[in-house]
Amino acid sequence: MHRVKIEFEKGGVFTAELLEDEAPKTCATILSHLPFTYVFYQSIVSGQAIVTLPPDLTVEEENQRTVGVPAGSLCFLVKDPPRMVPDEIYISYGPYFVSRCSTIDFQQPVNVFGLIESGQDELMIIGKRIVMEGAEQVAFSLVEE
Repeated sequence: MHRVKIEFEKGGVFTAELLEDEAPKTCATILSHLPFTYVFYQSIVSGQAIVTLPPDLTVEEENQRTVGVPAGSLCFLVKDPPRMVPDEIYISYGPYFVSRCSTIDFQQPVNVFGLIESGQDELMIIGKRIVMEGAEQVAFSLVEE
């Protein structure tokens, strides 16, 4: 089992467990690219989540969900060119997250590949900070055990 450290530019550090049994290919891709830093923005259509468009990561569909994704989930939206959907990484920070796009049912499944282990209240505060103050760099690195 691997864990990643997630560190927000303006404060906030979390540890997330990678769900390697449920999303082995996605986790392997994430692990092979660590460490990395991307700019995360408030999601426009998916509710309580921040999102980035990684230019150098892509994965296959696995362990996909559209609803019932708990706060603190790490999710990967797989590129879907016919619908003009790019690769995206989400961090859900509250209970109101539904992956959406321009499909008939307005839902686009995401690969759930990790879960922040604790500190969901602080994560909610950081999510609201990004809503009010704008995008932040978020660094991901491997937790050495």
